[in-house]
Amino acid sequence: MKRFFVGVFFMVSAVQNVVADTVRVEVVAADGQPLVNAALLIEREKPSVKVPGQSAVVDQVDKQFTPTVSAVEPGTDVVFPNSDNIRHHVYSFSAAKNFELKLYSDKEKPSVNFDKAGIVTLGCNIHDQMVAYVLVSDEYDVAVTNEQGIAELNLEEREPPAEIKVWHYWMGDELSKAQSVQLTSDSGKLTAQVQVSPPVQKDKEPSRLEQRFNRRGN
Repeated sequence: MKRFFVGVFFMVSAVQNVVADTVRVEVVAADGQPLVNAALLIEREKPSVKVPGQSAVVDQVDKQFTPTVSAVEPGTDVVFPNSDNIRHHVYSFSAAKNFELKLYSDKEKPSVNFDKAGIVTLGCNIHDQMVAYVLVSDEYDVAVTNEQGIAELNLEEREPPAEIKVWHYWMGDELSKAQSVQLTSDSGKLTAQVQVSPPVQKDKEPSRLEQRFNRRGN
């Protein structure tokens, strides 16, 4: 199995005692390619203030969930609109949230309350290629890398941490598998490396429900 080393580069701009509010983060693999959807976790110094009525959105576009990785706090209502012109059947068997939204169209926007900490893996019972992850936690400030492998951490005038945790779905769907990374400084740039490897891809037989919908051209 080919293994990758992921470099996490923190670009820090500071003048004398002024600490930047935002730290720009670039995550790349050993081959120089950006690592998309890596979650960077900084432990909070104090508990967050609970805000009632918090919500987030996981849409369905072109038979894919978007975003692929989300971060919410416990008690957040996650809305699942369907922006496709076909029906979807969203579900999760995760311990943090076990639920099912049976076949629905673009006219509905069901929501689910994510009340427990953990990582919730989402799927569609019709389209097996649809997978997404919702990281539920109030212990960390979380930033997820974009298509360029870049994320921004809001430090709120804190010093950049000496250690950070990095989670990617290649590590599995448990937050405890996030790897702690020691940061080193070189000319004002903090650098860390964490070892991850993609899972071996296996051919999967489509479910009977998916086969039926494929025959209909959905």
